[in-house]
Amino acid sequence: MRILVLNQYFHPDVASTSRLLTELCEDLARHHEVTVVCGRPSYDPVEHRPPRGLVSEDRHEDVRVLRTWSTRFGRGSMAGRLANYSTYLASSLLGAALASKPDVVLTMTDPPVVAAAAASVAWARRVPYVYVVQDLFPQVGVALGRIKNRTVVRSLERLNRSLRSRAGAVVAIGRDMAQALRGLGVPEDRLRIISNWADADAIQPSTAPSALRRRLGLEDAFVVMHSGNVGLSQELDTLLEAARAMSDEADIHFLIAGNGAAKPALVRRARGWRLANVSFVDYQPQAQLSESLGTADLHAIGLRRGLGGLIVPSKVYGIMAAGRPFVAAVERSSEVALVAEEAGCGIRVEPGDPDALASAILELKQDGARRDDMGRRGREELERRYERSIASGRYRDLLERIAGA
Repeated sequence: MRILVLNQYFHPDVASTSRLLTELCEDLARHHEVTVVCGRPSYDPVEHRPPRGLVSEDRHEDVRVLRTWSTRFGRGSMAGRLANYSTYLASSLLGAALASKPDVVLTMTDPPVVAAAAASVAWARRVPYVYVVQDLFPQVGVALGRIKNRTVVRSLERLNRSLRSRAGAVVAIGRDMAQALRGLGVPEDRLRIISNWADADAIQPSTAPSALRRRLGLEDAFVVMHSGNVGLSQELDTLLEAARAMSDEADIHFLIAGNGAAKPALVRRARGWRLANVSFVDYQPQAQLSESLGTADLHAIGLRRGLGGLIVPSKVYGIMAAGRPFVAAVERSSEVALVAEEAGCGIRVEPGDPDALASAILELKQDGARRDDMGRRGREELERRYERSIASGRYRDLLERIAGA
């Protein structure tokens, strides 16, 4: 079977969707012929490659990769993002035209309307496509206050409703997202839930001394860590306010590891508040995730109120793989809250409540046995339900069924 994949980010970009899609395509390519049409590396890539023409070709393991030209403006500017999105969408059609005729097309949501290109390609090649919803657009943009023009919102809603209705299957990455998609008219027989994942072989519980702790002088500290995108949706203002409220707890240190649009403002605020108990570091290399995630005694996950069902923080699976407990500032119905309750691997608090977050951190700091038990439970649940091979196997079954139909 030939699978054609459209998504702007792919290895060596470090975006979450890039990592997930790269792992999925690696696994699919062990059984089928996989071609990815993506943009040039632009999301803090781990390696830089000079552009060559409108479309250049290389390989990643057994995956054929067609990289198309697009602008590469900074992600902090909405105008820059729109330029990056639109130029990739246009050039992706050329890249797809150079690929062999597929049996099925797979698309994600980077950029948010890349399914429009996938639908066009699928229609032209007379094959079905599968639409994997990593976040619901334009609902996320509206909830974050980034899209305010009602005419634009209605147009985007109509477009995405049409794209979902034409897909052979629509994949939600969480139960809360599936419920939101039902409310948007996706029929039950076309809706699938396949959670994101972590690689249990690549991310292991770490017992060795952390080089990152040593480098930051945190060997004796209780480390509370946010690891991943430092964006507008992650509720990091609340984490910073909790750190400010706990500044007299000399042995508790907050570590924010990652980059993103919200990071400069957070750094300025931490400096303005003179928070000696907060440190910022850049993305940690993928190969060092076991050590990086193992640096923390406790992880923090946040999702701004109103985003439940629109976004599912995939970092929870890496934390579980690392055997670490977490406290999640998320709404009760969110996928992360459901996982924390079912597995007993985390504590949920209301988003936007720094006092509740600080109380949960202190509660877990004082109970090491409970933290160890939560970490163990999280790892067991990861291996049972959210391991990489489980997810990629479900995608392979779905794609084979859709193509066969």
